[in-house]
Amino acid sequence: MFKINGIWWKLYFVLPNDPMLFRSDGSLTLGACDNEINTIFINKELDDELFKKVLCHEIVHAAMFSYGVKLSLYREELLADLIATYGQEIIQITNEIFSMIV
Repeated sequence: MFKINGIWWKLYFVLPNDPMLFRSDGSLTLGACDNEINTIFINKELDDELFKKVLCHEIVHAAMFSYGVKLSLYREELLADLIATYGQEIIQITNEIFSMIV
């Protein structure tokens, strides 16, 4: 379990065909964030690099729910993908610049 903005979240590693990984349209996903039960589900058969990206993507969704950030589904997915793909680089650059000016 982990906490975001005072809200506890659970994390489960599930088989690739777990019912929690199916979207409402019937398509299968690698991870899912259920804000009604504050739980993230991740396909446990992903390689480490993809697992980390999917985990970050789903934690971004959990953060948006926990902080009351309301975006369209399209924009929410774009933001989660941006942070999951480039977040570490953005933070690293920020830290490098900050350490030079402070």
